[in-house]
Amino acid sequence: MAIFKGILTGMGTIVFLGPVFFTLLKNAIQKGITAGLLTALGILVSDIVIAAICYYVAADFINEYIHLPVVKFLAASILLSFGFIFYTRPITRLKESSSTQKKGYFKSFGQGFIVNFANPTVFVIWMGFVTLAQTMYSSTSDVYLYMLGILIGIFATDAAKAFGAAYLGPYLKSHLLIYLFRIIGIIVACFGIYLIYLGIVQCTEL
Repeated sequence: MAIFKGILTGMGTIVFLGPVFFTLLKNAIQKGITAGLLTALGILVSDIVIAAICYYVAADFINEYIHLPVVKFLAASILLSFGFIFYTRPITRLKESSSTQKKGYFKSFGQGFIVNFANPTVFVIWMGFVTLAQTMYSSTSDVYLYMLGILIGIFATDAAKAFGAAYLGPYLKSHLLIYLFRIIGIIVACFGIYLIYLGIVQCTEL
């Protein structure tokens, strides 16, 4: 029962429209379903690492680490870099050699992992999930099953997004893709700018 509740909780994250969502969308549209699924896999692996950190490391330490201004500035620099790349890189599709495809797919996995791991909000969300699991269940096995269910639910929703975006991709004209990816780049960069703002505000309050 715990795993099914976890799956429903994980699927509820579909409403979150952060930089991870737009990275997944961009890769699936530009490079196809395989790249989209590998981006989702990168997000999943990143979530597993984050969940393990939040579960096994003291919550007070994680909370203090996440809210440090330097963490926000570091995450912002990563998001700004991805936003710049998405905005300026030419629109190309992976129709070349298999080595080029593998390189592009590896980048898709890496982008999913890095953008997700660099987002302090993801750590906060997983701290909430871990706390909820420990509150709901006294058995360690049930806690594990609940968290496993969350991971399954998140990957299922990300895979569905990848399939949907990849399906729509071929119907979008090149000039529309250029505008779409520029918009995605701007949105991702805006998340970075917002983190910089939060970091500056926090520094002024110290």
